[in-house]
Amino acid sequence: MTAHSPAPLIVADDLASLSPVTGPEEDTVTLVAETPQPRVRNAVDIVAAIGCLVLVVLICVGVIYAQHTSEGISADVRGFSLLVRRVLFVPVAVLDFLVLVVPPVAVGLDLLIRRHPLEALQAGIAGLAGLIVNTLALLALTTFAPDVLREGLSVWQGSSFVIAMPFWAAAICSLLTVAVTPAKRVSVRWSWNLLWIVAAITVITSGATLQAMILSLLLGRMTGHIVRYIGGVASQRAQGRTLVEGIRQAGFLPRSLTPIEPGTDDRAPGRQTPQFFGDHRLYVLKTITGATYDVVVLDGDRQVLGFLTRLWRYIRFRGIDGRTTASLRQTAERAALLNYSARSAGVNTPSVLALAEAEDSMLIVREPTTASRTFAELGVEVLEDDLVDDILDAMWHQIRRAHRASIAHRALTADVFRIHFVSDPATGEATRRSEVTVLGWEAGDVASSELARRLDLVQMLVLTCERVGVDQAFAAAERALSDAELAALGPLLQLPALPARARAERARTQEILSQLRLCLARDMPTATVEPVQLTRISVRSIISILLVAIVILVVATTINIDQIIAAVRDSDWRWAVAALLFGGVGLFGAGLTLVAFAPVRLPFGRAVAAQVAAAFVAVAAPAGFGPAAVNLMLLTKRKVPTALAAATVALTQVSQIVVTVVFLLVLTLVTGSGVIGSLTVTPGMLVVAIIVALAVTVVLIVPSTRKWVAARVLPTLQQTWPRFVEVVASPARLAAGIVGNLLITLGYAAAFQASLLAFGQEIPFVTATIVYLLGNTAGAVVPTPGGIGAIEVALSAALVSVGVNAGVATSAVVLFRVVAYWIRIPLGYIAMRVLRRMGEF
Repeated sequence: MTAHSPAPLIVADDLASLSPVTGPEEDTVTLVAETPQPRVRNAVDIVAAIGCLVLVVLICVGVIYAQHTSEGISADVRGFSLLVRRVLFVPVAVLDFLVLVVPPVAVGLDLLIRRHPLEALQAGIAGLAGLIVNTLALLALTTFAPDVLREGLSVWQGSSFVIAMPFWAAAICSLLTVAVTPAKRVSVRWSWNLLWIVAAITVITSGATLQAMILSLLLGRMTGHIVRYIGGVASQRAQGRTLVEGIRQAGFLPRSLTPIEPGTDDRAPGRQTPQFFGDHRLYVLKTITGATYDVVVLDGDRQVLGFLTRLWRYIRFRGIDGRTTASLRQTAERAALLNYSARSAGVNTPSVLALAEAEDSMLIVREPTTASRTFAELGVEVLEDDLVDDILDAMWHQIRRAHRASIAHRALTADVFRIHFVSDPATGEATRRSEVTVLGWEAGDVASSELARRLDLVQMLVLTCERVGVDQAFAAAERALSDAELAALGPLLQLPALPARARAERARTQEILSQLRLCLARDMPTATVEPVQLTRISVRSIISILLVAIVILVVATTINIDQIIAAVRDSDWRWAVAALLFGGVGLFGAGLTLVAFAPVRLPFGRAVAAQVAAAFVAVAAPAGFGPAAVNLMLLTKRKVPTALAAATVALTQVSQIVVTVVFLLVLTLVTGSGVIGSLTVTPGMLVVAIIVALAVTVVLIVPSTRKWVAARVLPTLQQTWPRFVEVVASPARLAAGIVGNLLITLGYAAAFQASLLAFGQEIPFVTATIVYLLGNTAGAVVPTPGGIGAIEVALSAALVSVGVNAGVATSAVVLFRVVAYWIRIPLGYIAMRVLRRMGEF
């Protein structure tokens, strides 16, 4: 490329300007069919607004539960009050007036002088919105906040304490948050400085507490980000002349620059879009020398969502996604590094030629690919021909080259493989010889781990199965991989190991994975096909943690600590020991039920030990799932087929539900309406009952939800029915199972009654039994591990409804859960170790 003086720019910004621009070719640049976006909505604004809201909640929680620390910090800050008042020659009220007037006027005039009236209007709206949000928050705190929170946010004014949340702090912070775009200006910077100074002086001089000032600033910041997202901000993307200047900075003199819209035909040279850049812009660049290149433009406003998605998968899964990049420049530099590394390893991929930065965008100039089709676009005439084996072998060869250099792709789909059929030099017609190009290395990893490379192989195997079938794809994998390498893929044949596009077609992909496991088991009987654990955390575990935290927060803010301490001081330890022993009866009953329903001979002692071990497993599983998992492992270890073992476990659970319901009905009929009538129906209980009734009604009326419930309930009933018929044929086993279930219910009910007696609370045993059954059932509905929190709240509420003091009820429930759940966790760990040593697990 020869040196050339800068050429004048002629930019066509609309679809009507597609005709060539007249003028000397070497002095003309035409940007074809590009419609600049004057305003964009940045996802980072939503993320920032959510972050501010979270901080607001955390500060309120800190004021409530760290009251003394908060007061100490405020006192230390106010210790400077006398010194500041001596130094400060301007009254604080004057400073408040200045910060309320100067920033809006300065920023507004600056925006209007620079001819940005829309930004000026948006900044004014943001300031007004911040004022309104701060006023509403102040009203809500004054009306609904607990006393300790109001005290932590109040200062002495006149003759009383009032919550001081300066409205000007929220309004100005919101205004400046919006006014920071389209460029950081001197007026905005100095307005921020003025805001910080006045806020600090206000806190020091006791005009507001530190916590209240921070709340106002956070509310203003949150409001500003919301206004920015709704109204959009001036685009900082490289467009038009800025984009062309960026290309020139990269060392290329463009004659034309054509944007490639998503969904357009990309078989022509230079129009192949890597999967990783699907959310960014692609252009075809033609220089004054006639050369053609690809220009990939990465925009900063699109960076945050991709970063958060990769960060979430990096946290959630082991080895699934590579290192996350924090900035746009790092993303572009990483793309160049992966490209250079792949080409050095001998992989056929377009070379990155230059990087450049323009506005809030990074430009990547790379070689164009030859005219080709993706592997997903290959027609039936190719896939049914013998040529497909050569294509598959070439694809595997490219990936194996990268792996030998410790490079992992991490995002292999059928779209990243481009197939080019070589033309005959004499006739110009396509021949049977093909070349494979691999795109999308930007999401990969250099110096990758063994796990990352195995995941590549799994993705490769699945994507070829989607196009040519399992048998032919598996045969190609056998040609490319050794037996050990192929066998090592078995545990990784699962959805989390695949790219998003494959995971989206869940049903089809699951079927392919099942067929691949069968192929591995057929050709390699010793290979392990049981999936390994790839997830670190799951959405369910996060929800469970949040539910437990909310329940603990509710319980901690509503119970009477003094009553609990008094109840513990007056409790009878003998009844506590009795509660522990009665709880053990329930374990014997669960072991007896399992022995009665098991299709093989099961030692009673080991069955009971398994129920103790289930307490340890229940720590990480919702209520009722721990015993089911342990019983299933115990049966399958004794060579019981998995389907039969699952049916047996389902039968034990269904029988326990049936026996419990029948027992509750019998108690109700025997005792009459006195016990049930003693249960006080609170408004909260009535609301919950109405919600449950409406939910059941919706499930039964809506066809989709009815099918969803049937798909999960009917298989269990279908599994259970054959085992139930077999058990009914043996009256002794049926009776033993019923007795075992009764022992479970009576044992726990007796433990619950003993826990009440330990605190001197006497209620009829029938009443205690009904309260236990209703409360335990309601609490078990919430999917927290072991029912933690939910069962405690439900049992306490049920006791209060029959007239038990709230503090005593909480103490009795805590004691019951200690003897029936918490104390069993270490015992369950010991039982698990013993059973494992005995070969049962």
